[in-house]
Amino acid sequence: MDVGNLADDVRTELAADLSETRLAKIERYRRAQDRDRGLAAHSMLRRLLSAVTGTPPAQLQLGSFCISCGETGHGKPFLDAPDGNRDVEINLSHSGEVVIVALAAPGVQVGVDAEQGRTVDWNALRNSIFADQEWAATERRTDREYRRLLTWARKESSVKASGHGLSLPLRHVVTSDAEGATWSASMPSGVGRVAGADLDLAPDVAAAVAVLRPEGWPDPPVVRRISIG
Repeated sequence: MDVGNLADDVRTELAADLSETRLAKIERYRRAQDRDRGLAAHSMLRRLLSAVTGTPPAQLQLGSFCISCGETGHGKPFLDAPDGNRDVEINLSHSGEVVIVALAAPGVQVGVDAEQGRTVDWNALRNSIFADQEWAATERRTDREYRRLLTWARKESSVKASGHGLSLPLRHVVTSDAEGATWSASMPSGVGRVAGADLDLAPDVAAAVAVLRPEGWPDPPVVRRISIG
């Protein structure tokens, strides 16, 4: 499916999964491609949650909460269960033609981010995104453009897992390679610590999933990928 250029009948089908509030937010996106991608991402999220909970997609109650300001209506998404318990933790990301939804066990603070390859002026972003040691590490790579994009995805997934989002300066989220495709990230004081895993989706896509613990180092996430029709 070309998620940035949906057919009218597909838009209608996917929109039936979403709440009026979410549809209104998506309609405020300036670019038509971003509206279609948002529609695809949130429909997929609801369909996956429907498979987990048994509740039809349109009947699911989703909310969002921003830890930084303490307000609802924006920030990290959550499933608002009638009994107040969280049966599953959720996060999502979309970039270009890629849509990712992450589901995790209750209490696991999870974040996910995807960055489809594009032309980036890295020198202009260096001081706002990269710690000095991260920049130096990418400079030594033959695939430095991809590694910078992957470092960005790691950082974004980390701040999304925390619930703070981009209110946390990405430069102060410092990532380090671990074994295989896993990594860790030190966060600003009081936020917690992150372990993550890279996601191999496509040659031009950098993607990562992160889990956060308030204290101590979490184990790297065990990723199980599923496909839906």
